[in-house]
Amino acid sequence: MSPVGVFANAALFLWIPISLTLFFTMPRNRAALVTIFGGLLFLPELAWFKIPLLPPFSKQTVPYLCVLLGYSLRAPGRVWSPPKEWWVTFLALLMVAGGAATGLTNGDVLTYGKWHHVVLPGLTFKDGMSIGLGEMLGAAVPFFLGTVVLRERKDFEDLLAFLAATGVAYSLFALLELRLSPQLHAWVYGYHQHPDFQQTVRFGGYRPMIFMGHGLAVALFFVVTTLCATALLHTRRRVWGMTARWASRWLAFIVLICKSTAAIVYAAVAVPLTMFASPRWRQRIASWLALFVILYPALRQADLFPTQGLLSAARLLGEDRAGSMEFRFDNEEVLLKKARERPWFGWGLSGRNEGYDEYGRMTTVTDGAWIISFSVSGVVGFLSLFGLLVLPIFVSRRRSRKIDDESQRDMLATLSLIVAVTAIDLIPNGIFSNYPFFLSGALLSLSRARSDPRDDRS
Repeated sequence: MSPVGVFANAALFLWIPISLTLFFTMPRNRAALVTIFGGLLFLPELAWFKIPLLPPFSKQTVPYLCVLLGYSLRAPGRVWSPPKEWWVTFLALLMVAGGAATGLTNGDVLTYGKWHHVVLPGLTFKDGMSIGLGEMLGAAVPFFLGTVVLRERKDFEDLLAFLAATGVAYSLFALLELRLSPQLHAWVYGYHQHPDFQQTVRFGGYRPMIFMGHGLAVALFFVVTTLCATALLHTRRRVWGMTARWASRWLAFIVLICKSTAAIVYAAVAVPLTMFASPRWRQRIASWLALFVILYPALRQADLFPTQGLLSAARLLGEDRAGSMEFRFDNEEVLLKKARERPWFGWGLSGRNEGYDEYGRMTTVTDGAWIISFSVSGVVGFLSLFGLLVLPIFVSRRRSRKIDDESQRDMLATLSLIVAVTAIDLIPNGIFSNYPFFLSGALLSLSRARSDPRDDRS
């Protein structure tokens, strides 16, 4: 059990009976969404409990396992059937097999430093399985549940409306922390969820964290909910009594005052695309972004990515932004150089993938999820993780050609764009929250339901 306090650990445990109660008191799809996103938005960070031979269970895994249990009790035939797409099962199994291979190929002891030796123990098969199972629980299970929870045409609009309403409600907590500083997590659970409070200070004010792991995660969530509200513009759905137009405007304002440069850029590009671009063009742009994400490690390895051009553009926003970007690129160079030594299955965890100086001090910081995956689990781990996230974008683009209803193609294109934006964010930032995999699974399932009328299932 994590050493963060009794109340935080108790909240994580209590989410299990609370979630099961929801499944027996409201429609199961709504119970699933409340369980997943309620856990994401309000459960404590850094709290976890451990079961022998399995990776730690935290707010990134417990809500999804609760949904799995809830559906097993309410509709077992629906949840215990594999996805129709064979490659989903293949990538999930590849995560576990790749993790096992990481453990088997990293049994050597590593020693760094001329003046002060740092010794990193070798990994075992058990360590590798923990890596693989951790990825499966954190990515494949949310993806699978996205295909389980959202299968029918009506589920699509319900999902967008739910996320837009959740964003509007959560914005009230953001406003509170913008005024009082990020304190809600400490007030409720007794500790701050991030060790560096200075990262919450931006442009003379604060950047809210609420109950999430970082202010960047909060800003990205508001980008997602803004796009969901924007997608509802051509429907009659209302969000807490507001029209979709006013909800999207309000959430766009919240993105702006969250003071995350990347999130503001995402919203500035994606919101106009959602409002004015045709569904075909949105699907096309989402596919280009997905292809870029998959090819990014190869582009960096071949030195084809325009790092200097991006640094010059970042300097227009200020030297602090350019310095932050340059720091990330420098770290990527060091980590990539080391990753080349074990390209297929990576170096594993426990600091084995990091760079060290002659004094045995760690010299790298792994910010981006892509470089973490690539250096820890190698090419196999990266492709299985990111492939699961972005492949539905390509599949939904192909399937959308069979959809006659313009409004359905419109919402499907927006969900593709949302998944693409969350995937792009994993280039500079870590996986603070794994709900993008849930949305990606939903995209796959809903694109199937919309292109094949026979696939509406209860």
